[in-house]
Amino acid sequence: MKVTVRDNKILKTVDPKVLGEYLQTNGWHNEGLFYGRAWIWHKHSDCGELCEIKQPVSQNFDDYSTVIGDIIKKLELTENRSQLEILSDLITCLDDTEIQGFIVKIDRPEAEHIAKVGIMGFVVGKLRKIALELTESNLNLALQAYQERIPVTCRGDFVKEGEYFVVKNLREFGLMVEAEEKRDESAIDLSENCV
Repeated sequence: MKVTVRDNKILKTVDPKVLGEYLQTNGWHNEGLFYGRAWIWHKHSDCGELCEIKQPVSQNFDDYSTVIGDIIKKLELTENRSQLEILSDLITCLDDTEIQGFIVKIDRPEAEHIAKVGIMGFVVGKLRKIALELTESNLNLALQAYQERIPVTCRGDFVKEGEYFVVKNLREFGLMVEAEEKRDESAIDLSENCV
């Protein structure tokens, strides 16, 4: 099954410079600047066909997300990779996003009130390492999740640093069990109000 990425919010986050680095790393050849608006890249497909991609110089135009979506479709065909795999390599930041995963590491130096936590979770369809800092109030939940292998959920801004994502501006952190219980309670409240 092929997945087509259509989320304009996510597509708009693709940095043109990151796209250029991706193309260069994956064997595309830069042929030059086209009217100061786009870099032209060429690569031969597996069947010998010459493929072309126009990498925008900036994100400052209305249909940027559409252009990036078209580029990802072309990369999918040329490189024989899924759109989610390609997009996962291109994403460098996700604002106000919720991610679910399992805690794999907790590092809290003695006498510190902040712990560094490592999570494995899916970011745009690819399993990634996620790093965040938790204060005392959330640390007990993190320890419980780590010891009992309970999945966690966290909401914040995710910024890619090397091969992992760092959570900035953490807005919510909790156990998946609690999140499901809150949803169930909301559903019960709604049904009681409807009676």
